[in-house]
Amino acid sequence: MSKHKFYVSAMTVLALGLTACGGGGSSSSGTVTPPPPPPVADTTAPNVSFNPTSLSAVGGGSAASTLSASDNVGITSGPTTNCTNGGTFSGNTFTAPIVTTATTSECTATASDAAGNSSTAVLTVSIAPDTTAPTLAFSPATLTVASGNTAASTLTVTDNAAVTPGTTVTCTNGGSFTNNTFTAPLVTANTDVLCTATASDGSGNSGTAELTVTVTPPPAAVTISGSVTFDHVPFNTSSSALNYNSITQDPAPGLTVEALNSAGTVIETTVSDSAGSYSLQVDPNTDVRIRVKAELVQTSGAQWNVRVIDNTSGDAPYALQGALANSGTTDTTRNLNASSGWGGSSYTSTRAAAPFAILAPIYESMQRIVAVDPDVVFPAIDFNWSVNNRPGMNPNVSFEQNLANGDIGTSSYVTSSNGDRRVLILGDANNDTDEYDGHVVIHEWGHYFEDQLSRSDSIGGPHGLADRLDARVALGEGFGNALSGMMTDDPFYRDSFGSAQGSGFFINVENNNNQNEGWYNEASAQSILYDIYDDDDDAADTISAGLEPIYNVLTSPSYTGSSLFTTIFLFLDEYNSNNAGDVAAVNALSAAQSINGTGAAGIGETNNGTESTSLPVYKIASVGGNAVEICSVTTNGTGNKLGNRIYVAFNITSPGVHTLRVQRTSGSTNTDPDFRVFRNGTLLGIADSGTVNVETGNVNFTNTGQHIIDAYDFNEGNACYDFTIAR
Repeated sequence: MSKHKFYVSAMTVLALGLTACGGGGSSSSGTVTPPPPPPVADTTAPNVSFNPTSLSAVGGGSAASTLSASDNVGITSGPTTNCTNGGTFSGNTFTAPIVTTATTSECTATASDAAGNSSTAVLTVSIAPDTTAPTLAFSPATLTVASGNTAASTLTVTDNAAVTPGTTVTCTNGGSFTNNTFTAPLVTANTDVLCTATASDGSGNSGTAELTVTVTPPPAAVTISGSVTFDHVPFNTSSSALNYNSITQDPAPGLTVEALNSAGTVIETTVSDSAGSYSLQVDPNTDVRIRVKAELVQTSGAQWNVRVIDNTSGDAPYALQGALANSGTTDTTRNLNASSGWGGSSYTSTRAAAPFAILAPIYESMQRIVAVDPDVVFPAIDFNWSVNNRPGMNPNVSFEQNLANGDIGTSSYVTSSNGDRRVLILGDANNDTDEYDGHVVIHEWGHYFEDQLSRSDSIGGPHGLADRLDARVALGEGFGNALSGMMTDDPFYRDSFGSAQGSGFFINVENNNNQNEGWYNEASAQSILYDIYDDDDDAADTISAGLEPIYNVLTSPSYTGSSLFTTIFLFLDEYNSNNAGDVAAVNALSAAQSINGTGAAGIGETNNGTESTSLPVYKIASVGGNAVEICSVTTNGTGNKLGNRIYVAFNITSPGVHTLRVQRTSGSTNTDPDFRVFRNGTLLGIADSGTVNVETGNVNFTNTGQHIIDAYDFNEGNACYDFTIAR
């Protein structure tokens, strides 16, 4: 019986079936899986190569060759590289050693796989000694630098191999160079500085470059200039509220500008010009701060001295100042702006602009006056402004205490108990502020102008456009309103107030249709004055005289020295006397305002303002003559209204003591008549004893001529009196 071999591939299954008979007649079958074939051995070595396989380099330099290694299965070791004669190879870069003779370095790279197959590649490098020095350069290579200043020059260093760390730069005569910046020494004469840069490579080759610098001495002085501005908040013309969405940075002219050193000492002073620009000279290389004072001062030619001070902080003056900075050796610009402090819906920071906003319209107003009187001298005046200045006054404390607390009543021109004159300006946010209400500021300055450069007999007090006022008050308030229009060429007098300064009102001083018009009405006075000034002819206005003739009237000796009070009658009489060609036009303006009296005393006036006892404007008495009836009434209100005060004119023919007497004859029974005696606007005496229903005064008259008494009832009743004067 022969034997047979059976071969079964991995993909073939051979089934043998066996059958047995007998027993239960059953049968069985099975499957056989053959073993795997033996593995095939890896006999392929990795492929290792340099590209290129040979290089040239200088000592200390480098050259590139790409080393690659691959295998049919995978590299498990290497490639590692070893170089002869001090060379190194890493990152596809051969780095040559420093050599003094021609040298060859061979770098052998070896890589192996998991089967232990390995292979190598050889890089051959020819190394020559490095004899090339580094190249250095300054750009620019020449400079001119002021004493103590700096300038830039870029230093570059290149080499065929590599520069060793530590490039050095040395400079003569105290100069220095680092980080591409030359710093000049302090010198007093032109000085030459030579900076030499040196760099070496690994082979000891050195290179140099030179920077030539001329250092100039500092100037005798440097100029610091710039502009001074302040945030100006305009009006919303439809509501007369302040419009914080349209803030502009306006020039601040005529201000004192100072340079202060680090100790706070003033070293130089100048004045900003009409555009708010300034320029001053200081020593070079000096720490300087620029300070701008809230004041207008001029001491030659036309002269003035106006300050804005804080009455709630011991009358401290306001100022704006910049940072302390070195003046250097070249001219510089430093601009300063006073911020409004507005934060979007309220004031959130210092309201630095307010004092300068107050001064701007005053400066412009004074310039208008200077244009018609180049030699005018404005007496010194302080504007009092504070964020604490609010309406209302405490009647239980003195004026000075109210002022220190900010309880100023309203914006006004006042004289304190010691004779100190000042302008008060409201600053209480969300209540009433006036620093941006230019017409209000000029109006109050107008009262100062009347008092100091002209004459005002106004007794002050509350007033309104429809009020029938004491004639002196009517002219004074009408003049203030009209003047604000003249100085700005804007007839709309605006005043803002309320929450976020969001409310306001306006007055058109050119309006000729006034309620209760007459010689006692401020609206009538302002419309006449402004119509004389302005160029627009409307209604009865046919005159365009400008400011000069009005100024000439207000400052003329015959006006300021008149024996009669300052009323619209005195103004019109003086104007017509000086400007004969305008008489018809001026009379038409006054007639349109229901003013028909003539001369400085308003003789023949028929408009009595609903109070018959108000006419004639001046009652006439004589020494030793019959009693003259005078009446003090409150038909039109109290205090400063038409009918409260009575004017009596009389002549003193010989000096000496005279007895003046006011005796009640009818009306209220508990009166307290008082009177004041004036000569040419100067108060000679007051009779106010408090005696019921009668007042007597013995007055020593030292001058002859016309005198005036101003009589009134302190108790503000409605009564008539007999006035007599006897020697």
